[in-house]
Amino acid sequence: MKSLLLFALMWKEENKLKTVEKHLLKFYGNFVEETNPFSLPYCEYYTKEMGSPLYKKFVVTSFITEQKNLANIKKHCMFIEDKYKINGNRTVNIDPILLDTEKVLVATKKYRGNRIQIDKNLFLELELWFHNGSFQPFLWTYLDYKEYIPFFNKIRKGFKKLISC
Repeated sequence: MKSLLLFALMWKEENKLKTVEKHLLKFYGNFVEETNPFSLPYCEYYTKEMGSPLYKKFVVTSFITEQKNLANIKKHCMFIEDKYKINGNRTVNIDPILLDTEKVLVATKKYRGNRIQIDKNLFLELELWFHNGSFQPFLWTYLDYKEYIPFFNKIRKGFKKLISC
């Protein structure tokens, strides 16, 4: 199934983010839209490794791919994260997201019971499902994905027009 590639980017230092963004742009095309950066007051998991305060944003690329490619895209993101580590710690966290007309999928290294293994130590999570005219969250959907449902709806609308041409 054709899907649009997005990224969830998390960082502490703006200059580290810009370096990683340049790397992503080389491989995945232009960033066509993004959210404003937002803080993560509810995210202690990453502060142990990356420090605080942390910022996050969702970035939409012009890259259209098949869902079967998500594991390889996640591996490439992990390579980029490793390339820019300092003292063994990530400076930017990159989560690839695939959006199609029916769902929003995220690849992660962390296992939980609702996640499906797509490769060695890589898992797929269905974050949002399109129903009744809008994306809907699940019990496990991360709070920031819930808060940005209007953004994902907007991107879905544009993607739907793009693939219908």
